[in-house]
Amino acid sequence: MTSDFLPTIAALHNVIRKQGYSDVTLDFRKATYLSPEFMIPLVATCRNYRRENVQFDILMPEASAQARLLSNANWAHLIAPESYESKDQQNVKHMSARQFLTAGEHFTAVDDSMSVILSSIEGIDRTRTKALEWALNEITDNVLNHAESPIGGVMQVMTFPKLKRVDLFVCDTGISIPRSLRSSRYDITDDTSAVRMAIEEGVTRNKSTNQGNGLYGTYKCCEVSGGEFDIVTGSVFLRYRTNDLRVGRSPIPFTGTYVRASIRYDFERLLERALIFGGRPHDPSFDYIERTYHVDGDHVSFVVSKELNAFGSRDAGRTARTKIANLMDGGRSPVEFDFEGVRLISSSFADEVFGKLFEDLGAIRFTQLCRFKKVDSTVQGLIDRAIQQRIKG
Repeated sequence: MTSDFLPTIAALHNVIRKQGYSDVTLDFRKATYLSPEFMIPLVATCRNYRRENVQFDILMPEASAQARLLSNANWAHLIAPESYESKDQQNVKHMSARQFLTAGEHFTAVDDSMSVILSSIEGIDRTRTKALEWALNEITDNVLNHAESPIGGVMQVMTFPKLKRVDLFVCDTGISIPRSLRSSRYDITDDTSAVRMAIEEGVTRNKSTNQGNGLYGTYKCCEVSGGEFDIVTGSVFLRYRTNDLRVGRSPIPFTGTYVRASIRYDFERLLERALIFGGRPHDPSFDYIERTYHVDGDHVSFVVSKELNAFGSRDAGRTARTKIANLMDGGRSPVEFDFEGVRLISSSFADEVFGKLFEDLGAIRFTQLCRFKKVDSTVQGLIDRAIQQRIKG
């Protein structure tokens, strides 16, 4: 259910607000499954209580996999930072949960999320990365522009390559969507109408500063791709599953807004079909790839020492090759590899990246799409050797 986290939120309200406890222990010992759908609203709520000097402790799951997840996803740190170290660094397939309070923190979090997406899912072209970035930017930017949230927002991005799906999560502890809209839209008479209108084109509380297409465009990305979309805000919820949109009253009120956007990235016309505003398709300009990699002309500038922090294993090579192949955008964008400062790579890394790229692209396309500069002679020899072995079979 969309609102499965609400009983836990209500229990925290009871022990903190009604019973007056300021030291709370969250007992996860018997947990066999932890999901971001449950954890992101819980984390945001705990961050909000911490502002009132409520301290949290955690009893970790007995199941080792869930204990690792609670730590590595950064949930434990955000709930009890005194006891658990930060895991802000990127994981292979997911960006660890992160709080953002400023425009700068928001910008960095979105860029880091796009890096994770490019490194973890195969065969995604430029138009679809643009759509995913736009959707993530919009639902997180709403927190800073509309929510009036004292903690900013908590966000996380998870990729599911086997399902061809990316899930975007964001939660705040602000004034809720209905309250925000109804502050200036006097035609909205109830909360369920407000949240339904929030996913319609052009609906915003302030037309002079906002176009009102953030939630609408993100919802359309989910709808047209065959994904899912959830909102829990104040006393209402919105839930979309294939051809089924439901809006209703939540059994327990929630302070703030929680959004989950689940988008299938195997839908090739995602940008073309989802981002249509005023009857016109929208192609976002100056996207993450353009800002980060397009330095000179149309080629992608890939500074190896900046992009990668490991050069010694096939696993590291596999992640690098996935990102490089996505940056090539189906063979439309050449990549220039700048090896300045890189003095050694392993043979397995060279084969996993450049040997397999050569095999996949063929000699002519490899030459057209892969350019090299500032390559140490030892590194160049390892790359050449990996290619020669692929040629020999």
